[in-house]
Amino acid sequence: MKFLLFLLVFVLCLIALAVILLVYALAVGARVPKRLRDIPQNEGRIFAKGRAQIGAHRAGAGIAPENTPMAFDLCLNAKDFSVDELEFDLHITGDGKLIVLHDPSLDRTTDAVEKYGKTKVLPSDLTYEQISQLNPGEGFVTDSGETPYKGLRGGDIPESLRIPLLEEIIDKIEAHGEYLYSIDIKDSGEAGKKAADLLIELINAKGIADRVIVASFNNDIIRYLTREHPDTQRSMGVFEGVLFYFACAFNLKLNPAKLPFKAVQLPANQFKIIRCGTERFIRYCHSLGIAVQYWTIDDPAEIKRLSDIGADCIITNVPDKMYSLVNS
Repeated sequence: MKFLLFLLVFVLCLIALAVILLVYALAVGARVPKRLRDIPQNEGRIFAKGRAQIGAHRAGAGIAPENTPMAFDLCLNAKDFSVDELEFDLHITGDGKLIVLHDPSLDRTTDAVEKYGKTKVLPSDLTYEQISQLNPGEGFVTDSGETPYKGLRGGDIPESLRIPLLEEIIDKIEAHGEYLYSIDIKDSGEAGKKAADLLIELINAKGIADRVIVASFNNDIIRYLTREHPDTQRSMGVFEGVLFYFACAFNLKLNPAKLPFKAVQLPANQFKIIRCGTERFIRYCHSLGIAVQYWTIDDPAEIKRLSDIGADCIITNVPDKMYSLVNS
């Protein structure tokens, strides 16, 4: 009886998925071709030219404390490697400042739990002045197991090891050249919408919008960007990604003009059922003028494989190692 119930639910889910996919396909003017069309030569900065571009995940989380000025400086000033794209994350503080931070709380990377005597210390509960006093290198561990920045407090914390403002980081990057950006809005709800507004205003004012891919895992923020900032160069959301994957699986011919995203940023083949790290998937995306960026890829063999099959960017914690690999 339980098996029959499970089977019924499974079949109903498949039917529901098929209906959703059909509605999605019709909404973007889809039709099923007999074969993939010849892929046009994609233009624009976010597409690879000759080799996969190197993206530094959280500004190179494997070589320096993530998302800190120290990590950005290392990527921008290194003599033995270079990067093409800086990937980092965004939160909004209690006083409305945009800061570069990945986690929803300050617990993992900083000494916030020690300082405030509780867990789940949120950036939205603090002012930027309070956040700037924390040590974001507290949890950093090197490959050899060392913790070189643990225990630094007060004046012992160097300026390069503070949680930075977004504008500070953009100015730092722009002073070194025209890099690509991937900026992930982590807040949801009204905080995320405010962060999105401030982000779009800032990148437009800096004149870098054509080099920025805006991302978010929160579907409400994806919907907000589509509605309020339709010209934003963004990556697909989670729900869009599920539908897009099945559109690829069924080889639907979508209308590029009706797709609201310009890039897909996703894992490669980390999931056993859904496998997006294939040449066919990349060809499908490119046929629609969609750039393909994979995260977070640190394995040398996988970096080489994805580069060989046409990935536009590989986002890695170890950009120094990837540089040596793709340029060897």
